[in-house]
Amino acid sequence: MKRIAVWPAWLQWAVLAVGGLAAGQGLQALGLPAGLMVGPLILGAIFGLRGAQVRMPRPAYQAAQGIAGCLIALHIDPGILARAVELGPVLGIFVVLTFLAACATGLIAAAWTGIDREVAIWGFLPGMAGTVIAISHERGLDSRMVAFIQILRLMMVISSMVGVAMLLAGTGAHPLSGTAAPGLLSTLRAGGIAALGVAAARWLPALPAGASLVPLTLAAGLSVAGVNIAMPGWLVAAAFLGLGLQIGLRFTPELMRTGLRALPALVAASLLLILFCAGSGMLLSWIADVDPLSALLATVPGSIDSIAIIAIGAEADVAFVMTLQTIRLFAVALLGPMAAMLFLRLLRPRPPAD
Repeated sequence: MKRIAVWPAWLQWAVLAVGGLAAGQGLQALGLPAGLMVGPLILGAIFGLRGAQVRMPRPAYQAAQGIAGCLIALHIDPGILARAVELGPVLGIFVVLTFLAACATGLIAAAWTGIDREVAIWGFLPGMAGTVIAISHERGLDSRMVAFIQILRLMMVISSMVGVAMLLAGTGAHPLSGTAAPGLLSTLRAGGIAALGVAAARWLPALPAGASLVPLTLAAGLSVAGVNIAMPGWLVAAAFLGLGLQIGLRFTPELMRTGLRALPALVAASLLLILFCAGSGMLLSWIADVDPLSALLATVPGSIDSIAIIAIGAEADVAFVMTLQTIRLFAVALLGPMAAMLFLRLLRPRPPAD
């Protein structure tokens, strides 16, 4: 394993593909929620830390997001929009609570580690990790540390939510495929919708998570209209392979060296953020009258694709989870950076009056 870095790229990809699919199928057979994604994620992290040079091509990752969006759409109740309008003010409050919890966690992590406060807050800021890292770099911050915290937080959220889902929902994994029998036409239809997601990510960069949300929206509309978009298991497994490898392969030795000294404190801070969200999730469960697992998955600051996949595997209320996660995604993408800077400005000590 130590010589992975010198393997030819084709061999790295072959082992990742075969091993990732096998690991995902094995974990799913054990009843692990989102096992198809967690298996490749673990293998990708091992390869990344061992110096693997391959990375998921952006179009392939975006296509995987599109397939996941189609799958999520099959599990969304048609009444989601009415429910979102009904619970709109409540969900807005919990979006703000999650954002404040992330900022507070960043301040605590900065105090524990000595990391610059702004860097720590950007590291724990929920939303699209790639966008947050890019903006932090443009602001002249240590984007490597921001990337380390973002990826660490994402992996901590996924692993902890899989564990919580197993405790609350049991180990009976829900089949991650459409309810209708997949055929050639439905498979081609899903592939075409995923391709539109890739195009949206390329040509509509201002749209948050366009590679996921555009296919999700189109597939949901077609599903409600009675159009069959069921997908074969191999396509779902391939998509989850891409999602898992995208996260795992980013955990490189260089990234680890950047944050190794602060790793224990950052792990503790990530767990603290999850506990903050668990508290708000329990409150949301009581206010909105949903099950605790759905409320928790709706409030945790993780990848929208990953959280939705866990929700499907654990048979949570996917419509409710996706409503809050989508609202927060747009809120953070549009207002997050500005709100974070305002938050920091309010915390800066004012100069003494003359």
